[in-house]
Parts: sequence; structure tokens; C-alpha cells
Amino acid sequence: MRKLKVRPPKQALLTITRSRQWANKMVYILAANKPQGYRNGRSHILYIGTTKKGAGRPAASAVNKASEVFYTLHGVKTIDVHIVTCAPRRAMQTWKQLESALLDVFRKTYFQLPRYNKVRPKTKEGLFSKGALEKIIGTFDAR
Repeated sequence: MRKLKVRPPKQALLTITRSRQWANKMVYILAANKPQGYRNGRSHILYIGTTKKGAGRPAASAVNKASEVFYTLHGVKTIDVHIVTCAPRRAMQTWKQLESALLDVFRKTYFQLPRYNKVRPKTKEGLFSKGALEKIIGTFDAR
């Protein structure tokens, strides 16, 4: 019986970088290398999510969404995970409010939710600067 060939990897499949922003409760954005078409333009954003079960969630979510994306979207080769955080407030889940505010700004900009978001949480107005949220979403606009 012939021996099987073993091929060494050409590059890393998943790279995780230590960040000061990494916390148990944060919001993350999954962005593709190829912009996706929405009703009012194109954006690299595929998903905006929050860590409900701890800091390991962005990596797990990236792997789960990647397996969906690579089989359904043509031309997507890489997916980046970007962390967005805010200062905490007593008796308020600010990371959930930040997620809903980012989804609201995305929906107002592109007239629909990111491709892999299904539910839009209710937004509490006035917690975050509209300009700052638009700037975050704007960094992922198709150039």
C-alpha cells in the first residue's frame, strides 16, 4: 500500500492577536475582504455581534460564520474580526446597547441589516454619539 502525502500549511488559518480591548463583554464586527452589496451601497461588514458567553465568542463566531460564508458567497477569501468596546455604566449592559446602536446605524445607512444578522435589537437613543457610530460603520465602506 502506498503512503499518503502530507502537505505542510502555506499560511496560518487563524491568527489571534492580544488586545487591550479584549474583554468578557464586547461587540465585534465580522468583515469580509470583498464588499457585499446592500440596498444602498456596498460594505465589507457581514455580521455585528456581541459576546454573550465570554471572551472566546468572537473567535468561535468567526469560525462558524466563515464556514457559512465560504460556501455561500463567491470571492470571499478572508474574514477579519474587529472589536468595538465602550466604557461600562452601572446597572446597564452597555455592550448590548452598543451592538443595537451599530445595527441601527448600519440599517439606516444601507436600508437593511448586515447579511448574517437576523434580529435587530431595540435601540436606546442618546447613549452614543451618532457621528462616532457612523465613523465605525464608515470604515468598512467599499472603497
